[in-house]
Amino acid sequence: MIVFFFKTCFTESGQGSFASRRTLNEAEYDSPYEFTLKTPVIYISDTTMRNSDITVYEDIDWRTLWQNSRKQKSWRSKDAEGWDRKASSFAERNQQSPYAHLFISRLPLAPEYTVLDIGCGPGTIALPIARHVQKVTAVDYSQKMLDLLAEEAQKTHISNITTVHCAWEDDWHSCGISPADIAIASRSMNVADLDMAIDKLNSFAGKYVFITDRISPSPFDPDAFAAIGRPFQSGPDYIYTLNFLYNKGIHPCVEILELDCDIHFQDEEKALQSYRWMFKELNPAEERKLAAFVSSSLVRSDTAGVTLRRRHPPRWAMIWWKK
Repeated sequence: MIVFFFKTCFTESGQGSFASRRTLNEAEYDSPYEFTLKTPVIYISDTTMRNSDITVYEDIDWRTLWQNSRKQKSWRSKDAEGWDRKASSFAERNQQSPYAHLFISRLPLAPEYTVLDIGCGPGTIALPIARHVQKVTAVDYSQKMLDLLAEEAQKTHISNITTVHCAWEDDWHSCGISPADIAIASRSMNVADLDMAIDKLNSFAGKYVFITDRISPSPFDPDAFAAIGRPFQSGPDYIYTLNFLYNKGIHPCVEILELDCDIHFQDEEKALQSYRWMFKELNPAEERKLAAFVSSSLVRSDTAGVTLRRRHPPRWAMIWWKK
């Protein structure tokens, strides 16, 4: 077994840089906002990557590691029909999402800019930014998500968003998609071919690329999995994306977007709904265990609603670079 490390520096301003390779043992924290993370610790056991084959960082096959991690994850990726079924509940959960504000506040928006939003969902990002740019092209493979976006745009008198029903794997040019000043993939990088997705997004960006990728275990709560008796394997997170980019000669800036541990809901049922989506086909016993877990996680309950506290706050890595 071989262990490899490399170092990435993260700061409050989002500036990230890759330093020289050396063996390091642990993360050193200098302040709540600035730290140096010695990551990742990669345990290589795949037969295609034997110890004798790996002597330097460049020998690591990140595609194989990423594929192996995807095979081990405890959750299943939804297809277009799955997202169609979940579109309404997803839109409702993300209506007042603090994540959207954190993400948008870091974008270099300008009235003359065009934006391409890949995996736009119900418009969590596309709708708010449309008022600050010339045009937004919102792309998703869930038609129901696009329908919800269009409905909200009409209600709010936003007329500069064009929706396109298209997937990562499709020919974007034949779908009528043109390059934009800013290309965005906000929490939408769970794809079958990460290498292809990065190259495609980069090729359609004129000035900037912005990606947000999950930091394990986000957006899941491993405590909920334990509560109902299911194992939890997170699957690949942002550290794989960073290494893919590094191997392409792209050295991005990275900023950690961390949400509050305390989440407010209208009532306990809404809090429970915020957990149900994490699981596929809960049986009655699991449903009862999940309800008990959610109830035990409430730190406040009154006429104004309920507040649920997560031990693992949702965290996302904003990864961006200038062309």
